[in-house]
Amino acid sequence: MPRLAQPAGSADAQEPVAILGNLVKAGILRVLRANPDVTIRPICDALELGPTTVQPYLAELEAAGIVIGDPPIGEDRKGSWVKYRVNNEAVTDLYLRLGIAIGEI
Repeated sequence: MPRLAQPAGSADAQEPVAILGNLVKAGILRVLRANPDVTIRPICDALELGPTTVQPYLAELEAAGIVIGDPPIGEDRKGSWVKYRVNNEAVTDLYLRLGIAIGEI
């Protein structure tokens, strides 16, 4: 028996739901849209969550290209405060793909 039910026609929605389908991730995006170019501490404060909770989700969003860090992934970040912002084009693309997948668009 499969661990996750996957109804017919759901393949197009799988990636957008996986990337955006979490309340912490949605909260991070909400905070960053209102306050671009902030470090993790203001994000945590706004969400009333600790860095050990927020950091893995922030890393997932950054790896997916939904959030952009400065300095970017791949550059040495030791001793640096990474500032984050939303990649609006990537969010819009996921939003549209999800809308198409559920028949909204």
